[in-house]
Amino acid sequence: MEPLDSRISKATAAGPDAIGAMLKDPSDKVILALIDNSHITEDQLLILAKRRDLPGEILGILSARKFSAEGYKVKLALVNNPRTPRRTALSLVRGLAVRDMAFVTRNKMLPTELRQAAEGMLKEKIPSLPMGIKVTLSRQVSEDVLKEMLKDGTPQLIRACFENPLMRESVLVWALNHETVPAAVIEFIAASPRWSASPNVKYALVRNRNTPIGFSIRFVREMKSQNQRMLYNDPTVPVNVKVQIEIELEKKGQPLSPPAESGRVIGIPEDL
Repeated sequence: MEPLDSRISKATAAGPDAIGAMLKDPSDKVILALIDNSHITEDQLLILAKRRDLPGEILGILSARKFSAEGYKVKLALVNNPRTPRRTALSLVRGLAVRDMAFVTRNKMLPTELRQAAEGMLKEKIPSLPMGIKVTLSRQVSEDVLKEMLKDGTPQLIRACFENPLMRESVLVWALNHETVPAAVIEFIAASPRWSASPNVKYALVRNRNTPIGFSIRFVREMKSQNQRMLYNDPTVPVNVKVQIEIELEKKGQPLSPPAESGRVIGIPEDL
């Protein structure tokens, strides 16, 4: 390898063709000289922005350059480079398109602070977005943004949200326990054999007043006695569902809790 001084001199004076061969130079000083070279193209800057071995200081200097409209790719690469200083990345993420913000929210290689900032910015934009864009985004966003999108309640958007690979049981249970989530979401979960299969989800569905009664009764019948008794004594469970719980417990010969007559809903005779 040539001496460092020689490489720095070449990087300072190189034209676009010669610059390409120097983009992987291990010396920070050579890279700084390339960044300062007026002949470097934005495609070449993009290569530097993606390098995970460059110090944050250099990436910060790179971000300070003036870019054309095509330089958006460089900014996007800097945001998604874990080595980019957080303050720099936070300032750049504000200028990203919503689809790219969505990717940032899912990029686990990035600092939590940056992902949360992207989530917050995306949530602010969601209400004003056209439905088509919302549907597309709903399949790509992080769990936290997914929760926000479920509050919309539009059938098309609900279906798309449940096509998101990051949809988890924890999101379903959250939705079933928050009054801000529309009834249409609760009904969708209850009617889906896939999403209502989990015991935890069934339990939360029975507790939710927006779950259609037919589904609640079916879920109650599938539960263990312990869960039935817990729901029986839960004040949020509708009375008509408690009637079914009492019937199911009586069929099993299981005691109600509390066993006192005052705790019974319909008071089925003991000999039944």
